[in-house]
Amino acid sequence: MSSAPAFHVLPIANVREETPELVHLELGDVPAAVQQAYAVPGQYVQIQEGAGKPGFFAIACGPSKGKLEFLIKRGNPVADAITAKRPGQALAVSAPAGKGYPMQEARGKDLFLFAVGSGLTPVRAVVHEVIRERDAYGDVKLFYGVRTAGGFPYADEIGAWLTYRIEVTRVCSQPEPGTWQNLTGRVQDVFRQRKPHVAPDACVFVCGMKGMVEGVKAAVQEFGLPPQRVFQNF
Repeated sequence: MSSAPAFHVLPIANVREETPELVHLELGDVPAAVQQAYAVPGQYVQIQEGAGKPGFFAIACGPSKGKLEFLIKRGNPVADAITAKRPGQALAVSAPAGKGYPMQEARGKDLFLFAVGSGLTPVRAVVHEVIRERDAYGDVKLFYGVRTAGGFPYADEIGAWLTYRIEVTRVCSQPEPGTWQNLTGRVQDVFRQRKPHVAPDACVFVCGMKGMVEGVKAAVQEFGLPPQRVFQNF
């Protein structure tokens, strides 16, 4: 039986609402042992608030940042308790764990990223690592989907990724009338419509619900990429 993880009490440096559902949280004073345990984008931590069970949350920034950031979706007791916190308060956080995304597998190759909703969390960490060594990767294309036009977090940051030759395609699945004039539907279907060049050794990193992941696998197979080239962070 595995032992329970040790928790570190870390101060909250920043909390801000990104969308009505998604909250950005940044923790400060991250000890060296925790920083060293965060080696690969896509890893997660456990966060405990009060006496209840901890929740599992993917890290939203790259390991090279030297800090811990999260994009937390409201809607369950643990997440709601965490997002109600304010700067200066503290949270109990475990060291990062999990296999994350195989960044080494993607080096020198084209990289396709797919995320929906809060699934952008670990994918944002991947983008940070790609930016850090941009010339180590080929073409990088992100397909990101949300339900409504007001559901896109990190709007300014996502727009700036283009300067690092990261192509971002944003998709709304259920836009309210008159709020969205761009692409609608599911990210995998928009990928098909775009008909991008897909090299036989390209990598695909994906984060989202099971149906979306299976849809992405089916879509890239239509372009000659085997499902073994599609990776999740767990």
